[in-house]
Amino acid sequence: MSLNAYDSSVGLFVRGLTNLKTQLAKAEEHVVASGGGEAALLDARLATDGPMRDAASASPHDLHMYTLAAQVHWAAEGARLAIAQLLGVPQVPAASDAKSIAELHQRLDATITSLREVAPGDLEAGLAREIVIEHRRGSMRSSGHQFLIAFAIPHFFYHVTSAYSILRNQGVRLTMGDFLGNWGAN
Repeated sequence: MSLNAYDSSVGLFVRGLTNLKTQLAKAEEHVVASGGGEAALLDARLATDGPMRDAASASPHDLHMYTLAAQVHWAAEGARLAIAQLLGVPQVPAASDAKSIAELHQRLDATITSLREVAPGDLEAGLAREIVIEHRRGSMRSSGHQFLIAFAIPHFFYHVTSAYSILRNQGVRLTMGDFLGNWGAN
């Protein structure tokens, strides 16, 4: 069986978001067991106000890592928006407004459901489609294939890995198996 657009995008994103849900379930258990506050966990970051090479031209959000809640939000939104780009139906990012782990679970569930509704054949044409990404430093053009491999997948795993790292840093007992799912060694 050859690798296809669906497996390389939707399949990968659904698996990563499902594993992230498992990690958040362990985070809920940790909050209860430790007597810690859920709000403090959601607001946790790996680093704040870190120096940049060119801090003078940076926007304020470039100077610190996102919170756990924002990392989970952008993992889900990154997956959803990447698929929309490949389908040729760009969408506006949803607000990052979750105030509880339960709301993050709802966001992940909604994204997973949405991704699973995509027909595999609809994504194949997206690999050849020209993708234009607008951002504050200009715009970038690429093929859908290049967009998926060079931007969408690394962007997704940046946020998934950051969320995992924040949880570990906050004392949530996670293993590589929690990150990799059924492929991980427990």
